Amino acid sequence: AVQFGLVQPFALILDWRAVAKFQVWRLVTNFLFVGGFSFPFLMKVLMIHNYGVPLEMVTFAHRTADFLYMLLFGMAAMLAIAFFVPALNFMVFSSPLIFMLCYVWSRNFPDQPVSIMGFFRVKGFYLPWAWMVITMVMGGSPVADLMGIVVGHLYYFLAVLYPLRTGQQPLATPAIVHQLA
Repeated sequence: AVQFGLVQPFALILDWRAVAKFQVWRLVTNFLFVGGFSFPFLMKVLMIHNYGVPLEMVTFAHRTADFLYMLLFGMAAMLAIAFFVPALNFMVFSSPLIFMLCYVWSRNFPDQPVSIMGFFRVKGFYLPWAWMVITMVMGGSPVADLMGIVVGHLYYFLAVLYPLRTGQQPLATPAIVHQLA
């Protein structure tokens, strides 16, 4: 819609003052806006396709509610970081959310060989870090990528590692999410 001029990008970004004026859609739309059609746009769509789809189809197979809850947890964590650390000045969270998916994928497929843009291969475990290096080489800031990695690690720790060690599940998917999915 932005590409065709139907919606202005400013109407989609996270602006806490606008949210306070009941523009609550901004709490969701900032995760959906990946920019106009460009090379970075294509890379983000490819990352969703290559890491988000297999995560949903394999790791979360027949567990749609758990996949949705992972996304909701990641979105809530990123919004909390943005609220409590305003110096980061984030207005669009599509990249951190994609990096969170990439990180969780990398933990579920650590030995999977991955070709990055056909130039070099890395093991899945190192994938988010390799993409972050590419971001920096292309002149971008690694902060959004790091946020996604940190939130992805927090999710993976609370959903997988902590329950394995203690038997407790602090991120058990609530019944209402099961009803939604």
